[in-house]
Amino acid sequence: MSQHPEAAEPARRRHERRNDIEGLRAVAVLLVLLFHADLLGANGGFVGVDVFFVISGYLITGLLLRERHETGTISLREFYARRVRRLLPASALVLLVTLVAALLLAPPLLVPQIAHDVTAAGVYVSNMSFAAQATDYFSTATTPSPVLHYWSLGVEEQFYLLWPAIILLVARGSDRPGRRVGLAAGGIGLASFAFATWLAGVSLPWAFFSLPSRAWELALGAVLAVGEPQLRRVVPGLGAIMAWAGLALIAAAGFLLTGSSAFPGLAGLLPAAGAALVIWGGMAASSLAAAWAPARWLGAAVPRQIGRISYSVYLWHWPLLVLPALAIGSTLPVAARVVLALASFPLAAATTRLVEDPLRRGWLIGTRPRWNLAMAGTLAVVVALTASGVSASASARLGGSPAGAAADANQNSQELDQILNNEASPEPSGSVGGEAATPGASAAAPGASGQPAPIATVGATASPSPSPVPMVAPPTRSATPAGPVPADLQPTLAGAAADMPLSYTDHCHTQTDQPPSTQPCLYGNLSSSHTIALFGDSHALSWFPAVYKIAQDKGWRLLSLTMSACTPADIPAFNPSLNRTMPNCELWRDQSIAELVRVHPDILLVTGTRGFATVDGNGQVLSGDLRTRYWVQGMKRTLAQLVPAAGRVIMIGDLPISSMNPPVCLSGHLSNALDCATPVAQAIDYAWLNTELTVARAMGTGFIDPERWICPTSPCPAIIGHLLVLRDNGHMTATFAAALWRKLESAVVLAASQHATTLIW
Repeated sequence: MSQHPEAAEPARRRHERRNDIEGLRAVAVLLVLLFHADLLGANGGFVGVDVFFVISGYLITGLLLRERHETGTISLREFYARRVRRLLPASALVLLVTLVAALLLAPPLLVPQIAHDVTAAGVYVSNMSFAAQATDYFSTATTPSPVLHYWSLGVEEQFYLLWPAIILLVARGSDRPGRRVGLAAGGIGLASFAFATWLAGVSLPWAFFSLPSRAWELALGAVLAVGEPQLRRVVPGLGAIMAWAGLALIAAAGFLLTGSSAFPGLAGLLPAAGAALVIWGGMAASSLAAAWAPARWLGAAVPRQIGRISYSVYLWHWPLLVLPALAIGSTLPVAARVVLALASFPLAAATTRLVEDPLRRGWLIGTRPRWNLAMAGTLAVVVALTASGVSASASARLGGSPAGAAADANQNSQELDQILNNEASPEPSGSVGGEAATPGASAAAPGASGQPAPIATVGATASPSPSPVPMVAPPTRSATPAGPVPADLQPTLAGAAADMPLSYTDHCHTQTDQPPSTQPCLYGNLSSSHTIALFGDSHALSWFPAVYKIAQDKGWRLLSLTMSACTPADIPAFNPSLNRTMPNCELWRDQSIAELVRVHPDILLVTGTRGFATVDGNGQVLSGDLRTRYWVQGMKRTLAQLVPAAGRVIMIGDLPISSMNPPVCLSGHLSNALDCATPVAQAIDYAWLNTELTVARAMGTGFIDPERWICPTSPCPAIIGHLLVLRDNGHMTATFAAALWRKLESAVVLAASQHATTLIW
């Protein structure tokens, strides 16, 4: 009895080797390598992973169908054992080497998180771990994990775990299983693509990292494997043309897409369809014979050899690029990136020859599924235990406890005031519009009575005198002294990231691009007839601890209205990671202004970040003077609504920023904190401060310039006294902000007492 072509095909093809697919692997890994090394403009080189997914779906499905045809079933134990021998030894080796290198090279503060990521990678759930951490794969503002690339291995291993069982289930009792498997793959692929497109607009990390949103690429490869008996009948010349078109699509994706493209949604079709066309075009033997066919080029010795070691190249290249950058605390120069990228090839060749190939063939561990699966468990335990030890060792180097000592805001404030007063510039505060006063000249000294103070009496005795119109200018600063990180640092380096304002933990603060918070956002004396309000983005929220202390001192009520990445200026908020505007920002801003109009606070403090990307109403990204003018117009529109809605509106100038993450930097420079200071010119944008002051002057609001509190010496210190200033590149620690409450209260009292815009230093 003759076999059906669908059943006969896997057996007939089982010994054929697709050298062109080895070459396609080379294309994929080279794209990823160029992208991660930031070379040759391969801004979309991350799509090499998508090519790998299509290849895996094709090869694994073909392998399983052949086994189903030849044996009548699929041995899950045998399949998993083969995957273990093929993938886990090399993977575990790179993870263990990365752990040791991280302990030696990375700042100690980062090592515990690296150890956590390695543990997740060791059991192939790193994709879910990174998604749960809301990791932005394309972010240049955060320190990347040296095992971030393991996310794709997590997707593939989860596919390997589920797909054979699905094939067994849908093919049960059928002598033509391919049709059922094809329908299952097609249905899963369509559902996955729709889900990925939707999820990309809801949660980009989960859309990028999760198996459900990536399954359509694997399913595309599976459909190719199921349909191969029919697809390989393609006209020879047409097959070569299709393969060239596929390579063109992959190249276009690799060099034209960026991290802000609609990915992994519609933009993901480019590399996936390209890989599918290359695989399809190379199916026919006659296509391989054509001298001008890409299959001949892809199957040549060099591409084939690169493809053969591509798995180990992928494993090694990213730690090689990331760990040295972590060690020096900055981006590597081009020459170093080229050398490290090239170094991944001999390492990969050695790993393939000495680890991958011998163990895949059963050297030392044999080929019995029981022993192979036991080895998988053992390797996972070894990686986890090593990660735990490395994490503990790094934490011990930091000293202190993650929680740190309980901060006394009043004592810290007194000590900080003394330090800042000793460093204070002799230049007086001044007013824009004809009045001037000296800081602290108010009758109501901070903390004098603790009783509610009517706004009419706050600072009522400030003595006006004529003054020229002041502008924000760099003062004379003394040199920042060198010295070790204090043993009594507050907060501790380990606890700095969590030293955040209360509004983060009680969910009052609205996170980036999320619906506006529905919390009441009221603090202090809720029965008070006086209200102080805070309005702006996360830089505004940095002031919350200080404003909260002011409200407690005055017996007032505090209304906090803040949203991350959402400027208070009436302009569209743009998210570069998503390459789109954020409508929730406008919604939050409108609701917040309406609430401020309803409450009519006695004092309203407004501030925002200077560094956001800005777009006009047509979505065009603006820069330079055009961006500044657009922001000025939007801020004036906002203040036009707020000035009548409050007793006194006071703008606070934007915070100085750090050129590095201070806690991370300090953890690697415990003997000299000066190594983590930021030059004043990088930390403070005086042109922008004067732009903010100009807006305040035009709208008749007060203006407080805080840069001399946060950067009193040159370069801007990471630590003042025993207080850690910033918890990241641009946000104050809650402990430091709380210690500034007396300075801020004096400035608010003075600014509230003036009838013209006042510049308070």
